[in-house]
Amino acid sequence: MRQGLNTSSGIDVSDDGCYICHGLMSRLNDLFMLVEDAVKDYEFRSFLIGATLPQDMLEREDEIRARLKVKGMESIKSSITRELGMMLSIKGYRVDYERPDVDIHLDLISMKVNVKARPIYLLARYRKSIRGLKQKGYDNSIESIVRGWVIREFNARDARFLWVGGEDKDSLVDGEGRPFFIKVVDAKRRHGYADRFSSNGVDVTIVREVDGFPRQIRFMSKVRLYIECNDTSTMNRVKAMAPDSGIVVRFKEDGRYVAKRMHVMDARYSAEADVLEVDILIDGGFMVKRFADGLDVEPSMKDLFGNVELRYFDVLEVKMVTT
Repeated sequence: MRQGLNTSSGIDVSDDGCYICHGLMSRLNDLFMLVEDAVKDYEFRSFLIGATLPQDMLEREDEIRARLKVKGMESIKSSITRELGMMLSIKGYRVDYERPDVDIHLDLISMKVNVKARPIYLLARYRKSIRGLKQKGYDNSIESIVRGWVIREFNARDARFLWVGGEDKDSLVDGEGRPFFIKVVDAKRRHGYADRFSSNGVDVTIVREVDGFPRQIRFMSKVRLYIECNDTSTMNRVKAMAPDSGIVVRFKEDGRYVAKRMHVMDARYSAEADVLEVDILIDGGFMVKRFADGLDVEPSMKDLFGNVELRYFDVLEVKMVTT
């Protein structure tokens, strides 16, 4: 059957178009040019392509199928996406139904192509060599520094983070650095990116790509406390705890206590800084500032060490186990 010009679907067709698609199948090269233009800025090796068809086109197809009692034949939607997929495959890309690098969607109502890259997940570590820089936030933070770099390096729309613990803004992070996870959102660049960068006292190393954010993270941290004290017996008291089998510190959270373990590793007096330096090994989630301030915690730092004040603390090492 023939059908004349019909613009209700948003598609300009000629008089020789078929009843169902109004000549759309004869314009696959034009559609492919739209797809090519939409993906030209993306690095990808695999793809999945889909399409949205005008409702009146689907209704005409259903009408013909019902009239001719056609069952099990390929739909016009499947035909269009299969043909376009074959054209992309000729260019060297491959179809991937499970984890495509890019998801391509052709809207035949608006005649627009939407492309969405599969997120890239990264395990990374950062070291921090200046004080006064907070971990989180969209301004003057490690998060803002790393987000800006990720967006530029991957030509991405955004970056999101899963942190493995945290430290005070005045803390340094030394050793191999604190591990954390990055989700790169809609990255146009997938390969050949830099695996490290430094900016404003923050050094970041990309360890490897991972499948996603872990559901649960267990970790321990080695922390150095810088303590001011007037009690001459404090040094001996702290040294007597090192090394020990672990002190259980209970933090009150939402009306219940959460127990975290702390091991005193070493203690020494720094004449240069006029502070007592105490190295402790703590469970993930141990809240150092609350331990020092004595806020809803038992025992507190003063309970254990005596009349002391925490000047600041640094993170020396973070060891992680993911599950």
